[in-house]
Amino acid sequence: ATLRPINSMSLEKLLEKIRDDAEKKSAEIILAAEKKAQEILSLAKAKKEAAKKKIIEQESARIKQESKGKEALLQIEGRKKLLARKQEILETVYQKAAVELASLSAPFYQDFIEKKLVQLVEKGEYKIIIAANDQEKITENFIKKVNQKLGDQGVSLKLESFSPGIEHGFILKQGKIEINASLQEMIKAEKENLDLKLSKLLFE
Repeated sequence: ATLRPINSMSLEKLLEKIRDDAEKKSAEIILAAEKKAQEILSLAKAKKEAAKKKIIEQESARIKQESKGKEALLQIEGRKKLLARKQEILETVYQKAAVELASLSAPFYQDFIEKKLVQLVEKGEYKIIIAANDQEKITENFIKKVNQKLGDQGVSLKLESFSPGIEHGFILKQGKIEINASLQEMIKAEKENLDLKLSKLLFE
C-alpha cells in the first residue's frame, strides 16, 4: 500500500491543536497550583490568627489573674491596717472601761460584782479574795448579804482576805480551783474574744 502524503495545511492544524491543548493544560495546571497556593496561604493565615488569638487570650487571662492577686493582697493589707487601727482604738476603750468600772460608786460597783459572782458560782463552798483597792466598796458586810442571797442555791461564800496582788475585782476559790475575776482579767477575756472576731473578719 502506498502512503498518502500529509497535507501541509492539515499538519499545521494538527500542530496548532497540540499547542492549544498544551497551553490549555498548562493554564489549568497553573490555575490549580495558584488555587492550592491560595488555600495553603489562607490556612497558614488562619492558623497564625488562631495562634495569635490564643496567645492574646492566655496573656489576657494571666494579666487578669495577676491583677486579681494584687487586688486581693491590697485588700488584705487594707484590712490589716484597719484591724490594727481598730485594735488601737479598742485598747484605749478597754483601758478607759477599766478605769470607769473601778471608779463606780459603791452601790453600782457592788451590783456589778454581785452579778459576776452569781454568774460564776455553782453549788458548794467558796472562798473569795477581794482586791485591796476595793475593800471600802466590797466589804465583809456586802459579802454576807450576797452569801444570804446565794444560800437558797446551796452556795456558801466566805471572805478569805483582801489582797494587793490584784488591782480591782476578786479571786474565787473552790478547793484547788481558782477563778481570776479581777477587772483586768475580765477585760482581757472580753478583748481576746473581740480580737478573734476581728481576725476572722480579716480573712473572710
